[in-house]
Amino acid sequence: MKMITYTESRGLTDPLYVDVRSPSEYAHDHIPGALNIPIFTDDERREIGTLYRHSGRDEAIVRGTEMGGRKIASIIAEISNYQGRQIVIYCARGGMRSGSVASLISSLGFEVYRLDRGYKGYRHQVLRSLECSDPWPRLIVLQGLTGSGKTEILTRIGPGIDLEGMAGHRSSLFGAIGLKQNSQKMFDSLLASRLDELGNEPFAIIEGESKKIGNCHIPETLYDAMKKSPVIYIDTPMERRIDILIREYTKVRDDEKVISIVKSLRSKLSEKTVAKMIELFTGGDLKAFVELLLLKYYDPLYRYSISRLDFIGTVTNYDSDTAAKQVMEIAENFI
Repeated sequence: MKMITYTESRGLTDPLYVDVRSPSEYAHDHIPGALNIPIFTDDERREIGTLYRHSGRDEAIVRGTEMGGRKIASIIAEISNYQGRQIVIYCARGGMRSGSVASLISSLGFEVYRLDRGYKGYRHQVLRSLECSDPWPRLIVLQGLTGSGKTEILTRIGPGIDLEGMAGHRSSLFGAIGLKQNSQKMFDSLLASRLDELGNEPFAIIEGESKKIGNCHIPETLYDAMKKSPVIYIDTPMERRIDILIREYTKVRDDEKVISIVKSLRSKLSEKTVAKMIELFTGGDLKAFVELLLLKYYDPLYRYSISRLDFIGTVTNYDSDTAAKQVMEIAENFI
């Protein structure tokens, strides 16, 4: 068993990160692609923490050993499915949880590494990488009115950076509907990983966003780079914008949430307009509802700021596959 930093582990030929923290720790943030094989459940972890505070370290270790010991066979069985991979094990701080599992797996003949300082060391590296733009590719920003299909285009582009997908939020008033918002730390991890993947690319395409996507904040360094980057404008006909939004937002219906959000617009729109929107929505006329929402709320909100930008090209999005190819052509010619 060898101790290794996260940066060093990126140089391994076929690493498999094994996160032995509890499920809730893993859900909050983890190394992208890591396999979660928890030594303790969330309840067990709380029990050990309580025992540590009230009875001391030794009793907590004894109880933890009892709990973990019952899971040894299943842990070995699961990791055995990855024979031949370079196993990189980590816990919260590179302490007893990762140390005990790493020692055991190493004794069985696996190529095992233990992550120095565990998740804490990894998190430190993520923050450092997001503060330094030197290894990043040159950014080209997609801009367009709401529903123009920027995200659809991004997912069809090799060097695309989907910030909304990483945040688990569509960065709009209705952006959380049907999605699970990621924590800031998970957003940072996914972003740092993607920027690292694209480090050798001549450019990357990213959607223009405000500084905050749901509850996630875009790192200052990246946001500054986005504001200074060349822009491609996505010009999409109204009918297609409506279809894109209906297709995306009706994957999971939450009528009560939609009506609640529309009612919250009373301070920005007239009572008559809000009442008409609710009437259209509850009556099932989604196309007319979305069109009114775009014309009265979204387009006035964004049209002026977009009009002030200089574009290196404009793509009319009749079809996202074709639009993605045109975006790449403009970007390649510009670079």
